Amino acid sequence: MPNPSNPPERSAEENALALLRSGSNPFARQVATIGTAEASVLADVPDFAKHQLSLLLEIIAAHRAGKPETKVYPLLGDHGSGKTHLLNTLRLHLRDQAAERGEETLFVVVERLSPGMDAIDYLLWQIVNFLLAQKGEGGRMFEVIAGRLTGRLLAESLRLLSPGQRAELIPIQGFWQRLRLRRNASKQLAAIDELIQRCDAKHPTVESIRQACATAGVHPNVALKEIEKHLDRTESRDIIGWFRKELYARLARFALLNDRIPFEEFHIGNYADAPPNIRNAGNLSRRLLDTWLELLAVLAIPVVVVFDQLEDYLRHPKPEQQKMNHKFVTGAFAQFINELRGVCVLVFAEETLWTELMLQTDAFTRERIIQPIALPGRPTIERIYMPERISPEQITQLIRRRLLQEFPNLDLTGLPPHFPFKAEHLKEFQSEPSMRLCLQQLAKKYNEIIFPAKQSQLDFRSRLAECWKEKFKLASTEIGDVMSLRVAYIPEIQNALAGWLQALADVGQTGSGPWHRVELVTEPQFGQYGYLNVIRTDGPDSPGVGIAVWLGQSRARPYDLQRRIEFFDLNPCPIKTLILLRADGEAALCDATQNIYQKALEKQRDIRVVAYEPRHLYALMAFSPWHQVATAEKKDYTDGEEVYREFLAQLSAELLRWIDAWRQPVQPAEARA
Repeated sequence: MPNPSNPPERSAEENALALLRSGSNPFARQVATIGTAEASVLADVPDFAKHQLSLLLEIIAAHRAGKPETKVYPLLGDHGSGKTHLLNTLRLHLRDQAAERGEETLFVVVERLSPGMDAIDYLLWQIVNFLLAQKGEGGRMFEVIAGRLTGRLLAESLRLLSPGQRAELIPIQGFWQRLRLRRNASKQLAAIDELIQRCDAKHPTVESIRQACATAGVHPNVALKEIEKHLDRTESRDIIGWFRKELYARLARFALLNDRIPFEEFHIGNYADAPPNIRNAGNLSRRLLDTWLELLAVLAIPVVVVFDQLEDYLRHPKPEQQKMNHKFVTGAFAQFINELRGVCVLVFAEETLWTELMLQTDAFTRERIIQPIALPGRPTIERIYMPERISPEQITQLIRRRLLQEFPNLDLTGLPPHFPFKAEHLKEFQSEPSMRLCLQQLAKKYNEIIFPAKQSQLDFRSRLAECWKEKFKLASTEIGDVMSLRVAYIPEIQNALAGWLQALADVGQTGSGPWHRVELVTEPQFGQYGYLNVIRTDGPDSPGVGIAVWLGQSRARPYDLQRRIEFFDLNPCPIKTLILLRADGEAALCDATQNIYQKALEKQRDIRVVAYEPRHLYALMAFSPWHQVATAEKKDYTDGEEVYREFLAQLSAELLRWIDAWRQPVQPAEARA
């Protein structure tokens, strides 16, 4: 007779199902996005795109060896075929290569390249911003570059010294020490030889070089002076020689003295103290990028530029704008190929879109973009294709990995490998033409099995809200203290704002009145200050409202403000109003900066300094990755477009209120009121 106080134990399947009902659907995440790379790889099916990953790693290895010229490598697949997921996997494999073998890669993912922006300048400031981060991968890479370059330079400079000059590098204090060292100068020379050997190590680090100098008895200031004298002797007096000498000396200063301020100031773009032949040369940012690319090539650090989801750069509801986008993007590819050395450009795109894009491109540009991909031991190919189908074995792997990622304590002992699904379900999943559609079917069937009373379409509003929360948190973590952002971040932030404004314009959400055109105006002669978002409120070619982010760590610099005000002097003038977004607002105006501001007001310039909070900047940098997910997933919902527009309006309410206020005229004398 059964004992009611001791109910029968549940089976392994019942226990597993009970645990699954306590959590969320592990197949709900169907789009790989920024910030989810690690999670994507943990839930990966390694064999699915193993061949494609191998090809990409071989391409990058060839660039690391310095063999190919700048080339575009298209990786093509249908919508939802796993291209972005493969990108995340590639990024983590490269990170592992750096940690395990010291093989570094400078990986630049193009978030948004607005029409009108100079593609070469964009790449320069992406590199600089990455290295100025002082934390994460950017901070680590900066130390790697500084350490490897300084080791090379210090070893070269010491080898060229005579024995007597080497001995003088070690300070002698006191009569008896001087007498002992004179009798045994070989110890000094041996110490310098040991320092050279440690600098000649395969991958010297900042820490190892500082320690080597300390062990040899060479003060870091003395070592830095030797490097500076060596650069002065060996570098040419032309533009590239000057940039090389200045950049290398600043990196060495950081490596030896832990002083990064001269490096940061060098990338502000103010070369007023440079020799006349440098100041008057023009296009100095391009020369700086050439110097950077040359240095990275010398250190065997390939530069990989990635365009993910190319359709996001091209498609537009207005045919004329879409045609302009096509021309701009293909022009950017050709510009990379024609003007840069050794850059690896990876393009992840839908196959149909890529084919149409190439057909619409002029022959000159197309011939430069479409070049054979030749790898050792492999036949030549023109492009890389994603797998067309996922096999039943790979689906089974996917099920297991997703379940265990979401439920790490799940005991699957004795259960079929495709649990909680049936064997016949695998054929249904395999019939889907893309990985994303396969995941959608998995998510739907999972709901039917685990939550039979809750079968309903996933709430798109909740998905958008969840995604926004995730991207906002990621942006706040990456940015941190907004007051510490350097001016090198200006192009990236202005570009992010351009994306938000364009998204609003595309759906007609323009506040109290129409926007005839939104654009990112660029002026190369202003350096990184030459980026300005303009909203044309009075007509497509009429001066509009210009918005510029005014970054800074402490007291505002007069040079920053003066460059922005000079947009009023362009012909044709793009703005009637200039909005300067500054974290500390008008408190930034003091001394020389205050004088420049007042003189501009006296000239009837409508300039307004507007304070913003950290949350505003976090939202701005979160918008692009959120928008990428929203536009990709809205197609999967019957009311996706309507929900997307409503959520976009909710996100943008404060921004639109600001713009409505800015478009209203203000008397110049009252601009600060």
